[in-house]
Amino acid sequence: MSKRLSSVAAILAVSALGLGFSVTASAQSEECSGKKAAISKHLKDPMTAAFDAVKVQNWQEVINQAKVAQADAKPKNVFDEYWVHKLLASGYYGLKQYNEAATELETITDSPCMSEADRTENLKLITQVYYQLDNYPKVIDFGNRALKAGASPELAVYVGQAHYLTNDFKSAKSVMEEVVSKLEAEGQTPGEQNLRIIHGACVQMQDLDCASKQAEKLVRHYPKVEYWKELINSLMTPNTTDNQMLNVMRLALHVDAMTHSDQFSEMATLAMNAGLPGEAEAALDKGLNKQMFKDARAAEARRRLEEAKASAATDKASLAKQEASAKANAQGNADVKLGAAYLSYGDAPKAIEAINRGIGKGGVRNADEAGILLGIAYLKSGNKEEAAKAFKTVNKDPTLARIAQLWLLNT
Repeated sequence: MSKRLSSVAAILAVSALGLGFSVTASAQSEECSGKKAAISKHLKDPMTAAFDAVKVQNWQEVINQAKVAQADAKPKNVFDEYWVHKLLASGYYGLKQYNEAATELETITDSPCMSEADRTENLKLITQVYYQLDNYPKVIDFGNRALKAGASPELAVYVGQAHYLTNDFKSAKSVMEEVVSKLEAEGQTPGEQNLRIIHGACVQMQDLDCASKQAEKLVRHYPKVEYWKELINSLMTPNTTDNQMLNVMRLALHVDAMTHSDQFSEMATLAMNAGLPGEAEAALDKGLNKQMFKDARAAEARRRLEEAKASAATDKASLAKQEASAKANAQGNADVKLGAAYLSYGDAPKAIEAINRGIGKGGVRNADEAGILLGIAYLKSGNKEEAAKAFKTVNKDPTLARIAQLWLLNT
């Protein structure tokens, strides 16, 4: 969150210039409106001088003259007190003495010379200033008061962040979830910073399910690689099978979330073991192009790439024969495998045809993977609607179902 105070000082200066020594008719006390709303005669000279100094932004002179008025031993009315502190706040802001300015703002928070609208704005300013000053307990206090008084829900971000920075992650999550819910109910995007606070709170509380859901929201609305990497990493567990891991890496490769050379190497190995040399070639080629492999590992990756290319060439040459055999087979497994091969070589239309044929025959051993492959093929062909339909059929294997849900974010 940006920590800029100059705009706050400008607001105070403008409010002083715009109001002069008067207040709006909505003030709650007779002492602050009508005939009784006047600076005492014995304070007129220093207060006028302070007001004139505001006009030329001579902030030290504003403070000097306001203090002259403040030091006057004669009795002051409520209106006098209000404007002395308001002018001091403007002066301190102008000199970037923010702690002092905040103190002056606090002093007039409950002044009867302040309309309810101005009081809400004053509470908002205090909240923002204390946030800049890293005084988070004050942020929470005045932020909540401002929100209860009718401040924009956007101010809750300061409160949520303050809870987070004081390690009250449960409160941070609660405050920010309410902000996000309101934004979503209004048809607005939830805000990247808002989601990041919730996500961070979930991580700190070691609520992995919550963290994963928030990372998914971040990807949906702000599809940055860093968010995708977290989602991908959450799927790479010791219990993940080879088939599941290959599908995780297909997604990772698609969203450019591979973070280490070992991942490209592992995907190549898994693809070769699955009889998909074209997919192994694609993984190694991308890893080398991204310069993920260094020194001896690069030489090894290039050697493996050449082996994958040779195997892929042999495989491509036999595709027609594989297709004839798959079509003649009463079961759909061979068609799905053929479709995976076509997909690995970038032929999405043929992949779609083969996989659909296999699913239609029935008897496919891994129907969930078939659904994912079909979804990828449709996605590669530009048909997001059919891709979404295919991904939504994946519902038996929890890990593959989760992968399919993440693929849906691309449709």
